[in-house]
Amino acid sequence: MIPVESIIDRLDRHQPELVDSPPPCQAEVALILGGAPSAKDPQMIFIQRSVCAGDPWSGQMAFPGGRREESDLHAGDAARRETLEEIGLELGQHELAGRLGDLRGRHGGQSQDLLISCFVFAVDKVPALTPNHEVSQVVLVPLSCLLDPSLQTRIRYEQAGGQRFPGIFVGQEDERVIWGLTYRFLAQLFSLLGHTLPTE
Repeated sequence: MIPVESIIDRLDRHQPELVDSPPPCQAEVALILGGAPSAKDPQMIFIQRSVCAGDPWSGQMAFPGGRREESDLHAGDAARRETLEEIGLELGQHELAGRLGDLRGRHGGQSQDLLISCFVFAVDKVPALTPNHEVSQVVLVPLSCLLDPSLQTRIRYEQAGGQRFPGIFVGQEDERVIWGLTYRFLAQLFSLLGHTLPTE
């Protein structure tokens, strides 16, 4: 598999595509890798969002994160703040491994004026996590599962006119699917590591 130290090295040499003039609405997410630097199959932390009426992403799998606030003075501050609020994990600056290219948000298959930045963190050990009301469950998924072709699928999204999007089952006996924005960031990371995920 891919040791954490190799992922960090690739990120250190990576120049992400960032938007020069971001829109007023910005959000940040934290892609968190858990495992010792030499661990060959690190885990990635996902959240399942709580079911909430009116939330277009209700119940979906995602990375911890949320919109930037005025108190978030530096890049990555919102990702760290939201991670602490949502799952009780405090991320230090020294655990920041890099960032991926910015993506535009989508809702119903249409671009929105929302820019999302993804910051990659690496923690030696994942502590006990305490999800808040926004999170129904925290799920740790090994990288080997995310790259397992037998777990790849396509999901039909009615709000996008029935369009089908690529996704990854969380596990062999788990019907939850990682797709959408989270999948697009995963595709970026794995491309950096020499692995290609199916595109939309």
